[in-house]
Amino acid sequence: MSEDNATELYRRYRPTTLKEVVGQDSAVSALRTLIKSDKIPHAMLLTGPSGVGKTSIGRIMKETLNCADHDFKEVDATQFRGIDTIRDIQSKIRLKPMMGETRVWLIDECHQLSSDAQSGLLSILENTPSHVYFMLCTTDPQKLKPTVRGRCTEIKLERIRDKVLSDLVCSTVKRE
Repeated sequence: MSEDNATELYRRYRPTTLKEVVGQDSAVSALRTLIKSDKIPHAMLLTGPSGVGKTSIGRIMKETLNCADHDFKEVDATQFRGIDTIRDIQSKIRLKPMMGETRVWLIDECHQLSSDAQSGLLSILENTPSHVYFMLCTTDPQKLKPTVRGRCTEIKLERIRDKVLSDLVCSTVKRE
């Protein structure tokens, strides 16, 4: 199978609702509780090993928060890790959503943000407008400043059990 076909499968079978998320019962339950209580925090830190669904859950939460695609920004902190990235976010957070009810920033691998960028992010998290939400995803939360972590509600995702993963692969093969 070529890399393009593998990527295509990955995208085709990526969960789009919490119900479709596999192997993360505890995290999904915590999210459902927050959603039902109508108290979704403005800064969520999704932590766990690679490939367990952090970014997918961040994207699902975008939908839950009624954020239109135009008002959703995804930042890969492995490539955009400096203070200029945070300054760009800072310049835009006061703007009202163009189409949906909220604006959401998903910062993937946020532990890669420079020290200055994390300090700038902390300032944003301390004064987040009511229409703005942050989904911070990381495989290494210990590399985040404690003050940044302290401003977030942490949702821990676990390594997916072998049996669950095996069942998911078999199901995907059957569907293909």
